[in-house]
Parts: sequence; structure tokens; C-alpha cells
Amino acid sequence: HISLRHVIVATKRKQEELRAAKKNTPSTPSPWLRSLASFQSRMHWRSHFIQKLESQPSLEKQDQCLAFSHLRRQPNDFNEKYFEAWCQGR
Repeated sequence: HISLRHVIVATKRKQEELRAAKKNTPSTPSPWLRSLASFQSRMHWRSHFIQKLESQPSLEKQDQCLAFSHLRRQPNDFNEKYFEAWCQGR
């Protein structure tokens, strides 16, 4: 089992390591720095939304903003032809 904390700490360490390497050889760009920053951002958003769902479990079935409630599926509104077209990329 690997904890999220372990993953975030390891990510920060790798970022620091890459930044130090970049200072030593500034002409060599590191695409990993941006990738790790994006990964770390996703982990923070993941934690945020997990916490949001834990504190407001109603969000699973009810809209946070009630103005958009009409966009939720209604009983018996599934259209098989539309679904098949979507599956086939049409």
C-alpha cells in the first residue's frame, strides 16, 4: 500500500532533483518538471473532490448548483440510436 502522502513527497523530491540538475545544465530542458507539476496538481484536485464528496455525499446524486438540475437524465430518456452513434464516433 502506497499512501498519497508518500507519492506527493516523492514527487516533490524528484522535482527538486530535476531543478538542481537544470541549474547545472541550463541548456537541457526537462519536460518532466511540467509533467510532475501537472501530476501534483491532479493529486491536489483529487484530494479536494474526495473531501468534497465526503462532506457532501448528496453531490453524487444532486447538483451543487440547482440551476443545472434540468440537465440531469430523466427516467426513460435513454436514446439507443444516439448512444450507438456516439460509440461509433458519428
